[in-house]
Amino acid sequence: GLHTIDAVMGCAFRCSYCTVQTFYGDTAEVATDLAEKLDRIELEADRFYHIGTGQASDSLLWGNRHGILDALCGFAERHPNVLLELKTKSDNVGDLLARDLPPNLVCSWSLNSPTVIANEEHGTASLDRRLAAARAVADHGQRVAFHFHPMVYYRGWREDYGLVADRLVAEFEPHEVAFLSMGTMTFIRPVAQQVRRRGGETKVLQMAVSPDPHGKLTYSDEVKVDLYSDLYARLRPWHETVFFYLCMDTARVWEAVFGHAFETNDLFEREFARRTGFDA
Repeated sequence: GLHTIDAVMGCAFRCSYCTVQTFYGDTAEVATDLAEKLDRIELEADRFYHIGTGQASDSLLWGNRHGILDALCGFAERHPNVLLELKTKSDNVGDLLARDLPPNLVCSWSLNSPTVIANEEHGTASLDRRLAAARAVADHGQRVAFHFHPMVYYRGWREDYGLVADRLVAEFEPHEVAFLSMGTMTFIRPVAQQVRRRGGETKVLQMAVSPDPHGKLTYSDEVKVDLYSDLYARLRPWHETVFFYLCMDTARVWEAVFGHAFETNDLFEREFARRTGFDA
């Protein structure tokens, strides 16, 4: 049920596992007529929408270039039934902190362990800088969200991700966090081929993967359950308040981690809206 707005196509970050580079190469195109395009979108007034801008690029890396943040904030203000999510690995929040933000705009940070950030998420903000930026946005009165995606299975992962979880619990109150998702390293074959062609410093292709039912290369269910369950347990103080979900995983994995799964996408979307408080 996630809809996307491509305010920018292409990314200056060089995460080794990223699909964006496969689709857009080494260039980035910033929409110069985003406000006009957003004005033409027709939405049902009585329906909840979750719309993100972080699929074709990083949502905050470019700041307000060509007025993209002006356009997105205006869009969110006009459509209170939309949860507009700006997803980032940057700490570029100056343009946001300089303005009043609509309450239905959520800034989310893609997080990882310092080991993965240093070795695989090239050019991105460090964990310290991401969390400091998230803290600044929360202090500005805006709810934030976090994505542990992709989680990577390596020697020492349990301790590393556990320390990140401990920092989140210590630095953010549950009511400041709208939702948190978890997902693992997953490749489509063209991305794996592109990683090989690019070369450079990466170890992501050394992991043990197998095709899932959709032909993507990913970890076994056993590895996924181990990763998710451990992190979820470390975030126990948030369980009653923060909405947790898995990204692109099967009902079997959901059941093993959370003890339940949603039978349909519609049920998931309704619960997402209810638990995050954006269905009002």
